[in-house]
Amino acid sequence: LDEPATITVLEASGLRATLRVTRRINNSQFTQDICLYAHSGRVDFITTVEWNELHRLLKVGFPVNVRATEAINEIQFGYMKRPTHRSRLYDSDRFEVCNQRYSALCDQNHGAAVLNDCKYGISLHDNEMRLTLLRASTSPEMRADNGTHTFTYSFLAWEGSFMDAPVVHQAYDLNVPATVMPGSAPTFSAFNVDAPNVFIDTIKPAEDQSGDLILRLYEAKRADTACTLSINLPVKQVLACDMLENPLASLDGTNEVDLAFHTFEVKTLRLKLA
Repeated sequence: LDEPATITVLEASGLRATLRVTRRINNSQFTQDICLYAHSGRVDFITTVEWNELHRLLKVGFPVNVRATEAINEIQFGYMKRPTHRSRLYDSDRFEVCNQRYSALCDQNHGAAVLNDCKYGISLHDNEMRLTLLRASTSPEMRADNGTHTFTYSFLAWEGSFMDAPVVHQAYDLNVPATVMPGSAPTFSAFNVDAPNVFIDTIKPAEDQSGDLILRLYEAKRADTACTLSINLPVKQVLACDMLENPLASLDGTNEVDLAFHTFEVKTLRLKLA
């Protein structure tokens, strides 16, 4: 980036520090708030771009001190690994791959990840992660992506293995942030799972309009896991279902339900409320 940037301190409190970076690149204007948090190792890049380019691709790169032969790319209800080398023709031709909310490079001692809230193309080569932010294609529409874009991507580093890393939690926090409202109320959680690699992905009414609740849980880190689901609602029966919400079996317990997950397994439960 050859254009000069203007940097100002927006916030420097005990909980968060924010730098605002404003710059031009060619015909486009960028404003980026870089946020660091006291309670988290995640760095957020809240970005607004007035995009006025043609035949250009905007990427952001993170070279990291991690050597891994495979990268981890999130897919729905899990992840898949892809090589970071280009020794085969197939790999050299594949200049980027898909990811959902995160991609990571890691070994047994440490790792780093790039998170996103709406950007799904990424290239990973050796120790660098390069997330695609904007395109400027001219087909099928001459200026299809021109205009104002607002998005957030994040960088996260950790010590330890991927199994112990907070990557999936932080990716959820970025994409489904807690809503802050004034007022006071007692602490309450309707559901809790005692395994850090098992996530409640969906809570919804049953499609048959019976008044039942549907929960969908999955194992996110490729590990067989036994856990307990705690339910803090008046429930008279818990049923295991298929993905179409058809009951398969009644489960023992109503307030605490023991579950066993295989790697990347998805479970759907139907809760009949009392």
